[in-house]
Amino acid sequence: MRKRIPFRIFHKVEYSLQKSISLLLAFGSLLFIIAAFLPVSRVFMEPDPDRKLSIIRDKRMMWTTGQVLFGLGSLVTVIALGLQSWGLRTIEGAGWSHMGVILMFTGMVLWCWHVWERAVGPESFVSGTNTPYLFGLYSMLTQIGLILVGIAVLRSDLANWVGWMFVIGSSTFLILMLIFKDMPPFVYHVLTLTAAVVFYLEAGSKYAVEI
Repeated sequence: MRKRIPFRIFHKVEYSLQKSISLLLAFGSLLFIIAAFLPVSRVFMEPDPDRKLSIIRDKRMMWTTGQVLFGLGSLVTVIALGLQSWGLRTIEGAGWSHMGVILMFTGMVLWCWHVWERAVGPESFVSGTNTPYLFGLYSMLTQIGLILVGIAVLRSDLANWVGWMFVIGSSTFLILMLIFKDMPPFVYHVLTLTAAVVFYLEAGSKYAVEI
């Protein structure tokens, strides 16, 4: 006769998985934020194209490394959110989370295309002749995706305020982007990093209560 897994052991595994997903989400978010604050990333605030290109050429290795970190950070973050979405598959409204991750995955592909172009052809990036609309589409898909994930989190037993943070924060960023035609994408990863920390701590406290 097959032995039944004790309830406490089952929950220990469940909370350990939640912690692992949270760490992965934090790792991806941090990679992106680190790339955003590398010294060479000041080119994004530099209005003069010639000065931009000069900064990139002076720090070409750092520039390329930064683009790799941008792409890798986005990829890892979306994978972590995909795993989190899978963990929410049994709740009512799980489809919102799945749809959000699909949108974010699509945005991530466009973003990786964009940062690859920036890495191999900084001249096109500086002159504005690289593939158009990639950044804008990535930003919109990512923000809408986070809103949908937030809706699913609100229907789960995860920290309720994280769901509101995704919905309100991403909606605000989306409106501001439409108004000002730009939004630094590291702000999305500040949201996901905050969520990762909260989910990790919440998993630990829940298991402590179970014991």
